[in-house]
Amino acid sequence: MGSTKDLNQPEVFAEALVHATLLHDREKLAAWLAEDENVTDNPFWPWFAYFADRLIDMAPQPEHGFQSRPTRTVAAPKIGRNDPCPCQSGKKFKQCHMDKEESVDWKLGSPTPAIKAMAVSRIIQASPVEVLDKVPHEMASDVVLTEIAAAYHNGGKLEDALGIIKKVLDGDREDPHILWDYWIARYAEWLVEADKTTESEQFLMDEYDAPRKVAAWQVAQKLAAYYVDQGDTENAETWVDTALEGNNENPFNHYLKGLLLHSLSNWEEAEASYSMALKMSENFREEERAYMTPLVEEALKQVKNKEPLDVEEIEEEEA
Repeated sequence: MGSTKDLNQPEVFAEALVHATLLHDREKLAAWLAEDENVTDNPFWPWFAYFADRLIDMAPQPEHGFQSRPTRTVAAPKIGRNDPCPCQSGKKFKQCHMDKEESVDWKLGSPTPAIKAMAVSRIIQASPVEVLDKVPHEMASDVVLTEIAAAYHNGGKLEDALGIIKKVLDGDREDPHILWDYWIARYAEWLVEADKTTESEQFLMDEYDAPRKVAAWQVAQKLAAYYVDQGDTENAETWVDTALEGNNENPFNHYLKGLLLHSLSNWEEAEASYSMALKMSENFREEERAYMTPLVEEALKQVKNKEPLDVEEIEEEEA
């Protein structure tokens, strides 16, 4: 199909589902797939229309909790053996793609859970709060609920966001596409934001006593960040050391140690901890390094200049 969208690529497939949800227009979706604004004049228009119909059926629908709608039966277009191959190679179909029916070019497979998760995330980010308010939570997966919570938080609906995350964290935590460490951190952070610091502390303590889907040292990391943020250096030291004992190779743990020492004006020790965090972050994935590197470099700059630590909010990331 020449320069058409390659749905073999997971990100392209996810993007196609996003377009199918947001466009609500078969012709526009077909044109996007074909990369041809005049797709209805394209001799292979029936094929692109077929793909568009299939994608619309598979697209995550807000009114169904971002699940797919019941699939309609849509007949695939027929291509004769001696017809020109729709890939635009100039060959006859029988000489080109006829024996490659398993190719996604000819049969659009069902999206994997990972592709669905990518698509849902992008759709929710693009949806106004008014649309999200109408999503039936009882039909929504935990991935959907966490994404809606993030959208609510960003939109100023903090209490609604907290309610959703509490429900998710109180559940079975079986979804493999959720970073539970991340959402434990966000929930604790949002509780503080809502002036519920005691509740945030108790939540983290309970998580540490009975961790689910996370390691105890990861929760200790959150407690360390909480106490650094609160200016409680005694408790911060206890939990920083606990996190480091659990995982001495985690750069964020060394960064937290640096923050603690920085807050106590222990300049040389703080610099050593920050430097260790920076070195260890080299083993992180690219997106994690992109977060850690500027964070630590800024802290190093401050401590070398003997600038006091300004702890307004310690952002916690999964590591």
